[in-house]
Amino acid sequence: MAQQASHAEGPRLLLAAASPEAPPKGATQATNPDTVRAEMGKPLTTIQELLKAGKGQEALQRLKEVESFPNRNAYENYIIERMRGAAASLAGDADTAAKAFDAVIGSGRVAATEKHKIIEAVAGNFYRVKNYSKAAEWCARYFKEGGPEGTMRLLWVQSMYMAGDLDGAAREMLVDFQLLEKAGKNPPEDRLQLLASIYQRKKDAAGYASTVEKLLSLYPKKDYWAEAIYRVSTRQGFPDRLVMDVARLKMLTGNLRSANEYFEYAQMALTAGFSLEANRFLEQGFAEKLLGSGEEADRHRRLRAMVTKSVEEDRKGLQALKVEASSGKDGNAMLNVGYSLVLAGDSAEGLRLMEKGLSVKGVKRPEDAKLLYGTALVTAGQREKARSVFASVQGDGTGELAKLWAVYAAAAS
Repeated sequence: MAQQASHAEGPRLLLAAASPEAPPKGATQATNPDTVRAEMGKPLTTIQELLKAGKGQEALQRLKEVESFPNRNAYENYIIERMRGAAASLAGDADTAAKAFDAVIGSGRVAATEKHKIIEAVAGNFYRVKNYSKAAEWCARYFKEGGPEGTMRLLWVQSMYMAGDLDGAAREMLVDFQLLEKAGKNPPEDRLQLLASIYQRKKDAAGYASTVEKLLSLYPKKDYWAEAIYRVSTRQGFPDRLVMDVARLKMLTGNLRSANEYFEYAQMALTAGFSLEANRFLEQGFAEKLLGSGEEADRHRRLRAMVTKSVEEDRKGLQALKVEASSGKDGNAMLNVGYSLVLAGDSAEGLRLMEKGLSVKGVKRPEDAKLLYGTALVTAGQREKARSVFASVQGDGTGELAKLWAVYAAAAS
């Protein structure tokens, strides 16, 4: 990941500040303790060159020579620990680097900004060597020490996730999203994917569902829709009667992927009395060349001919059915005829009739009826109103599916 690469560079960025040859301007060995004795200059310069060349292991060995100098002052120890931390980082020895940089921080000689960079580097070291628990500890220390927001929060989340601290990872990821929202930004797709993965491992169905819905609303990709629809429609206890509502959503999101699906849904729509909807399934299936070819080609064409004939007959009789349904008291008939009118392009009359049908007492399965009405609103292009209707839909299975329809209506707006 890009974030990890930047943390891996941290030790290199610290090298420039590790020079033992630059005492404060105007200071002397006698008057200023923040310098090193002259005889240590050459070996320290050699070590610094090794660090610049990326030879961390060799630099660690040469540091033993400098450590042999007796009576080292605090500044000399400080420089040695800085170099040790940089050398150990280059050598992949995260524990030694952490111990050395901890001593550097404890010296009180580094400003807050530099301290944050050091802590960031140590956290990155531990992440690179897959010591995720230690990486998470140093990330937590970074924020405790007042480190600024940025990629470190993502590293913290990743570290906790890899270490198995799923609750902590979810908590900090949500904090990250809140910060982004305050800045007027949307959560990046990869971070939402990470949060979804966290909830999945936690077996938090509600958290997972809400995150997938966020992904769908911001990044409405076909595969996300496929996963979301599958998750809802295959849940134990999901009502079989909602199969057509699922099919409609699959078609709109590009998730009808086989000839059998198109064929079977077209048959179901025709049987339910919605020839115009059956025709929509068939037309899309033929356009995508899934229907009309292979061993079942003749069967596909026969159904197409049957549906075409039904569409012609239904179009001729729709006006009569509209009058009959409007003057009657059968709410179910009003809903069905109204939906057919919307499919036929007469959205105003169709929606009016469906609204009337919803107000009639005795409508079979009122929540299913509201879901169908919301679908009709989407078809008519009234997505904002559709979202309001979907938000009111309740019931086991019906409410879950309505949430997905609401997300689709919002994403398509």
